[in-house]
Amino acid sequence: MLWQRLETAAARSLLAVPNEVVRIFGEDRKRERSLDPKLRTILLLAKTKPKLESLPPEKARKLFAYILNLFDFPKVELPRVENFTIPGIAGRIPVRLYSPYPTSEPLPCLVYYHGGGFVIGNLETHDLPLRYLSGLSKCAILSVDYRLAPEHPFPAAWEDAYSAYSWARKQGKAMGLDTRMIAVGGDSAGGNLAASVYANAKKEGLTPPNFQLLLYPWLDLAQERKSVEEFATGYGLTRDLLRYFKKHTFQNDKDCQDVLANPVNRTSLTGTPPTYIQIAGFDPLQDEGFAYVERLRKAKISVEAKVLEGLIHGFLNLGASVPEAKNAVVDLALWIRKGFKLKD
Repeated sequence: MLWQRLETAAARSLLAVPNEVVRIFGEDRKRERSLDPKLRTILLLAKTKPKLESLPPEKARKLFAYILNLFDFPKVELPRVENFTIPGIAGRIPVRLYSPYPTSEPLPCLVYYHGGGFVIGNLETHDLPLRYLSGLSKCAILSVDYRLAPEHPFPAAWEDAYSAYSWARKQGKAMGLDTRMIAVGGDSAGGNLAASVYANAKKEGLTPPNFQLLLYPWLDLAQERKSVEEFATGYGLTRDLLRYFKKHTFQNDKDCQDVLANPVNRTSLTGTPPTYIQIAGFDPLQDEGFAYVERLRKAKISVEAKVLEGLIHGFLNLGASVPEAKNAVVDLALWIRKGFKLKD
């Protein structure tokens, strides 16, 4: 629509204002960090839209997709982008396979779970950054359109997450995947799903992921840590929105406490794959990310953690607008190659 194109153009124009000009109006500082000036502009623009938590899920999904489109990566044309379905516990699961090569010998593959609090998000909301990431890493990415709440409450998303990993590991060769080299990754709620895979694989006797790639993951749904209060409002993801997601995802408090939904609280993290985690400095979820890193290190698990001090939750979809966010995605691509032990 014309008004949408105009709004996108206006947003991009505001984001083109030099950081030095934005800083004239002061800085936003917490925990001895300074918020990226361009994010201050993005957050002001976001305030012109209804709060996601004020909307029913169906409308929240549409608004979420629209807002991301204002700031996301430009579209990268890849030689192969293919939609199909794979078997799941409750039926077929839609997936999208990205490949930097039209046909080739089997490629290493990252099975990816999008963010959105288990309630919003889909293949389309994460299409642009995953295209970019596949092209940079020269690896395949399998994006999973797992079932969403409240239509499909816990543990539906977790079931689909494991089903997709299991399919890639056992049957991915038919689609050009190297089944010896399958990793998992995800942002926010998708990071939770990725971190849940290894425990199910261990229980089922399936080879665990080669590594897990977690972006500002939501790992502790059983409690709200200090950063949830400290960054409760003003930085995109809010405390109220987290509670909205939990209300729609879980049918009762017992489910919310289930260890499957709380990777950071597992009794033992033994067997966790090598982990790379990116934590945003202005994210309500950062403290559970730090706690997970500490527990992994105590369990002698290989873990690399990077704190993007000036960024907010959701920076994966801000690559066209915030240079630091784009750099973070470039870093992800490098780590994927490192995780698969690929030569440059």
